[in-house]
Amino acid sequence: MRQSPAVCAAPLLLMVAAPLWAQETDCDRLAGFPSIPRVDGAAGAYAIPHPDAAIAACEAARADQPGDFFLPVLLARARLAADPEDHGAVDLLTAAAEGLPALAAGELGRLYENGLAGLPIGDRQARDFYRQACNDWPERQAAPGCTRMAVMMIEGRGGPADQRGGFALLDNLCRSGWGEACTQQAFQTDLRGTGDFDAISREIARLFEAGCDEGDLLACSQFGFRLELGDGTALDVARAQTLYRRACEGGEPQGCSYLGEIYRSGLGVRPDLAEAVRFFALGCDGNDPYACVTLGDILSDGRGVGRDVPRALVALERACGLGDPEACDMADTLR
Repeated sequence: MRQSPAVCAAPLLLMVAAPLWAQETDCDRLAGFPSIPRVDGAAGAYAIPHPDAAIAACEAARADQPGDFFLPVLLARARLAADPEDHGAVDLLTAAAEGLPALAAGELGRLYENGLAGLPIGDRQARDFYRQACNDWPERQAAPGCTRMAVMMIEGRGGPADQRGGFALLDNLCRSGWGEACTQQAFQTDLRGTGDFDAISREIARLFEAGCDEGDLLACSQFGFRLELGDGTALDVARAQTLYRRACEGGEPQGCSYLGEIYRSGLGVRPDLAEAVRFFALGCDGNDPYACVTLGDILSDGRGVGRDVPRALVALERACGLGDPEACDMADTLR
């Protein structure tokens, strides 16, 4: 490594250098990484709701700019959004590794960690790829892989456990402006933090807020939930709603689920079951199992909205497939 990532402490806000001739394309808008834009200033997409359009845009951009190693990475992302088993993503990322080794290695590690692109789940292979990515830290392209490696170090997956080193690496990444690392540090602190309960709660809230400030929408949802409960931070339901909406509009499904609960319960707003159903449907579309099972429950009973058993069954079967056993039982009852 150029510098040990666990001890490098200088805050860094590095942007990925794009070729001088690079211009923003529809591929960047539909499939780009918001926190690692191919072209400075491109917004990117937290989630890819229209993968077919993203694939077409990235294929066109790649044909126009065959020497750009970033475009195959975005095409791989779009293809996996359309079909998580698309093995062609492996070939695209392998080709991209020639010019963008850290970014490509981090993405290849993600495939092994989650069993995507037809690859078997392999923590050891994932951690090896994440380590390759982290060798280039503090280059910003290394941050996604470095973050996942830190989590694996803490959890002892794919290699020896090293909680102290993993937390130090997450802290370094978070302080350097990588929001996802702040989010993961918060989750791991919630799981493993020891000492004064109130102090730990404040630290978790602080980390989620830091992650949200750096653009991680999952952190916005989680910090909003802490604000809604007054857990580790001052109670502020209005601000929680604002953060939920920001996350949901950006494609983060838990934010949509939390908004659905706001409208179902009438917390700070007039109860509106139709609006609740709309937000739960958005959360379910983003594969949040809680959103799916709640949507199915509301639609199957017709509480405050028209009863729709076929749609309820689709939502419950989706939640079942996402690992919610209660949803499986509810779907069996409806059939």
